[in-house]
Amino acid sequence: MAKNPNQIGWYFNENNCIACRACEAGCKQEFDLPVGVRRRRVIIREEGKYPNVNARYISAACNHCAEPACMKACPSGAITKEPKFGVVLIDQDKCIGCKRCAAACPYGAPTFDEKKKKMDKCTLCIHRLKVGLPPACVRTCMGYALWSGKLTDIEENKTPDELFRRPIKDRLPDFADPKLTMPSVRFSEKK
Repeated sequence: MAKNPNQIGWYFNENNCIACRACEAGCKQEFDLPVGVRRRRVIIREEGKYPNVNARYISAACNHCAEPACMKACPSGAITKEPKFGVVLIDQDKCIGCKRCAAACPYGAPTFDEKKKKMDKCTLCIHRLKVGLPPACVRTCMGYALWSGKLTDIEENKTPDELFRRPIKDRLPDFADPKLTMPSVRFSEKK
């Protein structure tokens, strides 16, 4: 359960993801991100052995953890947790580009911007949240695989769309133990 009752989180329905990467494109376009900087990414995992093979598609970004490992590892105090929505942010004026946050994050969220020589990561489109709009990645997800909202609503299946009202879990195979950082992401049960 989230510490902050207003903590915004992600819900990812793996059953609906078709790996179209519209979420990646929406994010890149929203922030005009350079090549190499990825705030959201679609991971494709192949599982099984012939003839029983399967591909899993997972849309991933910063999980805006309740106990962010990246924030604890940052020596310059550049990473903070915004109190209203619980968004983990990097202050570009304070970031020294040491990459310690990337090493500490068990989800691989922070990326290094070669041009700026600073770290970068998902902001959950806080500028959009402040005016009541969903993050760009959610807006562009054509398969309704990705949703964001109050983590308490996600955990209680109080989402606005019937497509998202399914049994949830707090991790996927090969996902780091949620007890480490208490990530603000939940997943559908795989069919």
